Amino acid sequence: MGLGDRANQLLETGKSTFNRAKEEVSDFMMNTNVNSSTTQGNTRSRSGGGGRFQSYRYPNKMLTGSTDYLKIKIVKYLPVKQGKTSGGGSAGGEGKISSGGGQTLTGTLAKGFTMPTISERVKKQKSLAEVILPIPQAISDNNSTNWGDDELNPLQAAGTQLAGKLMTDPGGALEDLKGIQGFGGIDENTKKAVMSSLAGMAVGKDPNAAMSRATGQILNPNMEVIFDGVNIRAFDFTFVFGPRNESEANQIKQIIRLFKKHSAAKGSSGNGLFIASPDIFILEYMKGGAAHPYLNVFKPMVMTSVNVTYTGNGTYSTYHDGTPTLMQMAVNFKELNPIYAEHYDSGEGTRGTGF
Repeated sequence: MGLGDRANQLLETGKSTFNRAKEEVSDFMMNTNVNSSTTQGNTRSRSGGGGRFQSYRYPNKMLTGSTDYLKIKIVKYLPVKQGKTSGGGSAGGEGKISSGGGQTLTGTLAKGFTMPTISERVKKQKSLAEVILPIPQAISDNNSTNWGDDELNPLQAAGTQLAGKLMTDPGGALEDLKGIQGFGGIDENTKKAVMSSLAGMAVGKDPNAAMSRATGQILNPNMEVIFDGVNIRAFDFTFVFGPRNESEANQIKQIIRLFKKHSAAKGSSGNGLFIASPDIFILEYMKGGAAHPYLNVFKPMVMTSVNVTYTGNGTYSTYHDGTPTLMQMAVNFKELNPIYAEHYDSGEGTRGTGF
C-alpha cells in the first residue's frame, strides 16, 4: 500500500469516527432538547410506552458529550404492600439474607427484615417529570455513623451474665445462685464497697454515689465506645437562575413550580380523610449522556424544603414582563434509606466515589 493510499484510508477512518460521535451527540441532544417558544416545558414520550412526562432544562445551551450537569427525576411515592413481600430480601434493606423457615420468632423477624426498602420500590416507578440543571458551585457528601460511650461495671456484668443464663438455662442459673457462699475471700474494703453499692441500688440512689460516699471510690466503669446506629444523609443545593431570554424565563418558572408542587403533600387523598405523601426525587450527576464517572451517587430522596429568593442580587429588579433578573433556589433533600458497606460492592455503588 502506497503512502497516498494509506493517507486516504486514515482520512476515511477519521471521518467515520467523527460521524458516529456526531450522531451520538445529536441523539443525546434530541432527548434533552428545549423548544425556545415553550411556556409550559416539554412533554416527552416515555421510552417503551406508558404515557408522557414533563421535561425541563436550564440553561438553554447545547449539551455535549463532556457537559457535566445534575439530572433530577420525580416519581410517585410507593408505599409497601403489607403482607405481600417478594422473595430475595435485603440486609439493611439491600443485601440478601436467609429468611429461615417455620413459625419461629427468628423466622418471623427475618421475613420482616427482607422487606423491600422504599429506595428499591420507587426506582421502578415511571417518571412524572425530569429536570436538567447545572451542577451547583458547592457540592459535597457527608457519610457518618453514630457511636457513643457505654459503661459496664462488674456488678452490671455479673447481672447481665446471670440474666442470660436465666433465659437459656433457668434451672442451672438457680443452682448457681444457691451455690453462692457469701463474699468469699475478698478483702474488707472491697466487701464494704460492694455492700454500699447494693444498698444504694436498693433505696433508688446512684450506686456509684453511695459507694463514693462510703469508701471514696467507685466501680470500674469499663468505659468503651460502641456502635449506636446509622444516619441518613441530607443534601443542600443552591441554584442560581439568571434568565437570558423569554424561553429561559419560562423554563425557570416551570422548574420552580414543579419543585414546589411535587414536594408538597397531597390533600385530596381519601376524600379529605387522609393526607398523601409528596413525591420522590431521584438525583444523578451526569457527564454527557452517561452517569458521572467520579462524583458520588445518591439514593432516592425526599425534598424537605424549597426556598426561592427572587432578589438574587439583593435588589428588586425585573425585566419588562415582570421576570426577576436574578433568582436563587435553595433546596434540601434527605435520602430515604441509610448507606451500608455492602452497597459499595454492586450496582450503582461501584461508580465513582460510591455513595
